[in-house]
Amino acid sequence: MKTFKTYLEEGGSSTGATDMEQYIVIAFNGGYEKAPDTFGVKKEKYEASRKIAENIAKDIRSKTNAPPNSMIHFGKGNGKMVKWWEGNPTPKTDLYSSKGNVNISLKQQGGSQVMSGLAGETRSTFRAAVKYMGDKAPDDIEKLISDLEPVLTKITVQGNINSMAAAVKSKIIPQRQDIKTTSKKDITVVIDKKKYEEEMKQFVDWKQKMKELQPFFQNYFQTNKEFAKYFVYEAATGETKFSPDKFAYSNWVVEFDPKTGTKNKINRLSDGKGIPSAYCESLAKKVKIRISPKTPTGSKVNAQGMGSSSGSFRLDLKENFTTFMEKETKGFYESLLLTEENLDEITLFGKIKNWFKEIFVKVWGKVKALVKKGLEYVLDFFEYEPKIVRTSGLELFGYK
Repeated sequence: MKTFKTYLEEGGSSTGATDMEQYIVIAFNGGYEKAPDTFGVKKEKYEASRKIAENIAKDIRSKTNAPPNSMIHFGKGNGKMVKWWEGNPTPKTDLYSSKGNVNISLKQQGGSQVMSGLAGETRSTFRAAVKYMGDKAPDDIEKLISDLEPVLTKITVQGNINSMAAAVKSKIIPQRQDIKTTSKKDITVVIDKKKYEEEMKQFVDWKQKMKELQPFFQNYFQTNKEFAKYFVYEAATGETKFSPDKFAYSNWVVEFDPKTGTKNKINRLSDGKGIPSAYCESLAKKVKIRISPKTPTGSKVNAQGMGSSSGSFRLDLKENFTTFMEKETKGFYESLLLTEENLDEITLFGKIKNWFKEIFVKVWGKVKALVKKGLEYVLDFFEYEPKIVRTSGLELFGYK
């Protein structure tokens, strides 16, 4: 999923992520005039996004039952991790209630990622899932961790990683690169051709190993559903990671509507210590494993002119046809249970007929949107993997 640390979509608020978090807290705690802390925000800035923030705050209060005037912005501080954890202390919580067990992770709607962990974070998440399961945990987890080690490593190359990727595609080794360092200093990197060829081979082999491992881990998560559930639970909540810190792990997730703040999706992640909610279980069924490079610096290098990238283990959330139909069927079933109408056979048949019409419109709308992105997105939605794709020119995009 996209984290809340992104800018809000065009058409709604243009406020930065941290500012919007603060605006929601201000709105939740009674508004600009009444909130105990306005974080140094200027009133005119708050007013520009006030309505959206108030709508989100209202939904949070209604769904989580967090007491009025109790919301705290976690801010930029670190959470306290359990001693054996390897990884980043960035908390899972963006906002929390000081008077209730409500720790909220905020995400913008339309995102698609639960986890993007480097080696240490990934190892620890696997081991946390084992701890939740106890004697029922699979006995091959340490082997899986060992299998991941060669790809969840850090590689370093002359010049920046983007240029290395370009050189692999073009088969052309640059003689020099005029680039910026991470401290924004302009430097010239003279390339050692022989060394660069070795680095290219390492880079290609590294990515190939990722490609080979990815389907194995996807299959493992699909066939070991209980393990997948607890792995996703820890990745989403950080419950074990931040067990010494009652505010740093999240038990609610708010996927907010950035345009109006009225179509927010608010779900409980945990039903108690070590107990994934039904929503969290549904996430485990949707996740796609992606093992890929993570390069925060991209086009930049260190002071010595070297670029680097690290392998990461990602959990992407991509709605497919199966999960889409499960959601729509559940919604339709619940609507029948809640209706106060007397449902005879003719009325029921009419409702089912209209439901199918609505489903067709929704599916067709999704397909048209996916077609614009490319064939692979359509095939992915329907979970179809062709054995061979014979199309001229697509070799450039990874097809064989």
